[in-house]
Amino acid sequence: MSSIVVSDLVRLVTSCGNYAKQQRHQLAVTRKSDGSLVTNIDQAVEAQIVAYLHTNFPTHAILGEEGTYVGDQNLALHEYLWVIDPIDGTSAFVGGLTGWCVGIGLVHFGKAIAGFVYAPMSEELFVATPDGLALRNEQPIHVSRTPSIHRDDWMAIPSDAHRKYTIDYPGRTRTTGATIMSMCYVAGEIASAALIGSCKAWDIAPALALVHNAGAELWGTDGSIVDLSTMLHPDAKTPTMICAPRDQFQHYRDTIVKIENSD
Repeated sequence: MSSIVVSDLVRLVTSCGNYAKQQRHQLAVTRKSDGSLVTNIDQAVEAQIVAYLHTNFPTHAILGEEGTYVGDQNLALHEYLWVIDPIDGTSAFVGGLTGWCVGIGLVHFGKAIAGFVYAPMSEELFVATPDGLALRNEQPIHVSRTPSIHRDDWMAIPSDAHRKYTIDYPGRTRTTGATIMSMCYVAGEIASAALIGSCKAWDIAPALALVHNAGAELWGTDGSIVDLSTMLHPDAKTPTMICAPRDQFQHYRDTIVKIENSD
């Protein structure tokens, strides 16, 4: 495969995260056509990442949340594609909360093979390497091997879950502020599972290799494994999803009842 230096990508994602942290009080906030928030810092971080990728991987395709699109019409056909979420959790970022992160994912012919996620407010670095490692702050991680049943275990949920779902999970539910972080916390056995609402490829691609390397999976609520290759377009949306350890999908699916007409 095209050679990547993991330490260089770690420096890039941490540098971008620390830049965003330093600039978080200098925001110019607007709304996109879909109503979601975007800031000047989202745009600046994406520009920094894209500049690095253009210099170091000039033949690779790129898909970024803030408008970067480099490649043919079908990005899943590219040998290598970088998927960027410059700030996942922009609403939390704008609101002065801590649960946001910078995410960069590497995709090979439509399959996530590496990822770099940094949450600067908590100083958490998650890395999935192309050779199968899953790391949190340089330490190997793995998902929980048994379904959680204890009252203090928790499942990550979207911030709008109260409008869309009835959840009968015997533990606790919490919102992390960012989809990518919810997936990382499942991979690191911090969260038992995560309910993830419909989102875009950049909301899952940076953490998807980490999830796989750590022993988890991402399913649609119908039980089908999510196929990232079908979502590699700015207009494509994911289904509602569940991220959980392998073989535990039904355990967590049984705790969730979708409210009709909630999309």
